[in-house]
Amino acid sequence: MSGPVRPYVITGGRSRSTRAELAIESLVSALAEAPELPEHALLNREHRRILALCHSLLSIAEVAAHLGLPLGVVKVLVGDLWDLGAVQVLPPVPQAERLPATLLEEVLVGLRQLR
Repeated sequence: MSGPVRPYVITGGRSRSTRAELAIESLVSALAEAPELPEHALLNREHRRILALCHSLLSIAEVAAHLGLPLGVVKVLVGDLWDLGAVQVLPPVPQAERLPATLLEEVLVGLRQLR
């Protein structure tokens, strides 16, 4: 009997990542010089797909979209890879450091007027 892989099988029954700081906007990048993984670290197909996808920075949400998996599942898998030192994770930019949308709109209007 063949069918879609169930998310709880992919994560080993875990529904939460070991890394509480993982947000859907967190940026993930596979490390070029990943450390040698311990013997007990068995990577499943989805772990390997994440490593292949993240040759450049992708957000957790983008990884989930590319893999067609729920965000929670991807957060667990990325947390696994982060714990193993196979990926680098950059936190999202804090709200206070983001540019206000009105400023961005004014810049866009100014750029359009340059045409």
